[in-house]
Amino acid sequence: MELTATSALHFSFTELTDILGHCFQNYFVPFSLTPEAFALRFGAEGMSVEDSCVWLQDGEPVAIAIIARRDSIARLAAFAIVPALRGKGLARSMLAPLFAALKTKGVARLYLEVIAENNAGIALYKSLGFRDAQALHGFKGSSTENPQGAKLHSATLDSLYRALFSAPPETTPWQLDPLTLRSLPCTVLNTGRGAWAAITTHGPAPQLRYLFVEPASRGKREAQRMLQALSEQYPGISTPVSVPERLTPLFLAAGYTQMKITQREMISD
Repeated sequence: MELTATSALHFSFTELTDILGHCFQNYFVPFSLTPEAFALRFGAEGMSVEDSCVWLQDGEPVAIAIIARRDSIARLAAFAIVPALRGKGLARSMLAPLFAALKTKGVARLYLEVIAENNAGIALYKSLGFRDAQALHGFKGSSTENPQGAKLHSATLDSLYRALFSAPPETTPWQLDPLTLRSLPCTVLNTGRGAWAAITTHGPAPQLRYLFVEPASRGKREAQRMLQALSEQYPGISTPVSVPERLTPLFLAAGYTQMKITQREMISD
C-alpha cells in the first residue's frame, strides 16, 4: 500500500478542516470543527503548517497529523486515519519518519495526549519512544444558591502576564499554557487577592483556560474561591480535558464535577 506524505502547506485551512473531520470518523470522541474554529484552535496552540502532514493514497487524503511547535518543543496536536485503513499497522510507518524529521529540525521534546481508553494508541506511542507522564481531566462547574466565591474584577492579559512571569516558572499542559491566550478572545479576571483566571466565551459554553494564584496567596483557598466565583458568574463553565490529575481535589472541593473522559499526556525526549 503506497502512501505519499505531503506537507500541510499545500492545503488551505478549509481543506485541512475537511480532511481532519473525514479522518476522525467513528473515533472515540466525535471531532467536528468549522474552518474558523480550526484556525482559532490550532492557531492558538501554535500549529506549524510546515511540519504538519497529510498522507495521500491515489491522490486522496487518508490520514493527517497536526503538529504544534514552540521553539524546541513540539506537540502532536491531532492524528487520525480514515476508518478503512485503521488496524493495518500504518500509523507507526507514518509517525516514525515524521518524528524523526522534527528531531532534525531541532525539536528536543515532543508531547501528545491520547484518550485513556485508547489502549492501542497508548501502545503505539510507547513503541515510538513516548512515556506516560500524567492523567489529564476535565471539569464542569455547578452554580450554587449560596454564593461562596470571591468578587471578581476585570483585568488585562498583560497584567496577568506580569503577575505570572514574576513567579517561579511552572510546567503546564500544552492546551492550558498561558501562551495560547494571546491568540484566543478571552476575558481575564482576578480576585484582588492574588487569584487570576482567563475565560473564553466564543464557544458554545464558557471555558476556563487558565487559573493562576500568586505565590504569596497560595495555601489560603484563593483558587477554590476563584473557581466557585467563576461557577456562579458563568453557569455551565467547563475546562478542557487538560487539567493535571493532581488538581482534582481542588476542583471537587469547589463544587465542580469531573467529566467522564480522561486523557493521558505522553512525552518523548
